[in-house]
Amino acid sequence: METHILDSIIIKRKCKLELAQDHCPLDQLYRKLELLPNIPRPGWSLSTEDFDVIAEVKRASPSLGPIPWNLSLTDLVQAYQDGGAGVVSVLTEEDFFCGSLGDLKQVRAITNLPILRKDFLWSEYQLVESRLHGADAVLLIMSLLDTELLKKLLSLAKELGLETLVECRDRAEVDSALTSGAKTIGINNRDLRTFKVRLEKTLELCHWIPKECIVVSESGIKTSDDVECLASAGVNAVLVGESCLRSHDPSAHIARFKDEGQRSFNRRRSHDAS
Repeated sequence: METHILDSIIIKRKCKLELAQDHCPLDQLYRKLELLPNIPRPGWSLSTEDFDVIAEVKRASPSLGPIPWNLSLTDLVQAYQDGGAGVVSVLTEEDFFCGSLGDLKQVRAITNLPILRKDFLWSEYQLVESRLHGADAVLLIMSLLDTELLKKLLSLAKELGLETLVECRDRAEVDSALTSGAKTIGINNRDLRTFKVRLEKTLELCHWIPKECIVVSESGIKTSDDVECLASAGVNAVLVGESCLRSHDPSAHIARFKDEGQRSFNRRRSHDAS
């Protein structure tokens, strides 16, 4: 596998974005958004007061290739909901992760849980597109943005009624995200250029994030021991994909993660208060 896969992903993503804009310009996208029925949307469940699980719909990855599912999409999302997941993440990148906006739209029709669109996003068009297809939140990757662009996207997301998860890979990115006003910070344990995973990255960076912010650990979380370690460090949520998808009982798998995480999170809070 090439060591700079992120560069290839972004090249493809830019091409797809240009095609989408040619097919349906931004002003048309806004008009479609205005025609959406005014129905209640799920509230964002992540908070600094509890521990939560974001369960991911993911079809493939550059490092692993196609990921076999044991359930249909409908049954998988239902299992996530039954297991107590607070958010469903839908990976929509097409060329390297085999996702689609169609998956996002389908998941919206299946569940009332809040949905996070996980993709490589950097433009107004993509945020409006996300809202139009049913997302309640979007992932913004700090590596693709500068501070000023992130500020603009955070402001636009608020106008559109979208929550944001700002993903960081080092302390400089954490500082930039906080300076821009991000309140929910994701720490990606996977290096997006080499796809190597270090769970320790969350432990190294979470101490630099103020307690009034929500901290989400992403990637490489496979066992209850991993969850215990992260929640004990003060992490508020974990984003898990592959381990759920490969489990023969995703509902029970998520329930274990949620229970262990909440116990460890509560112990940490009790210790801090004493």
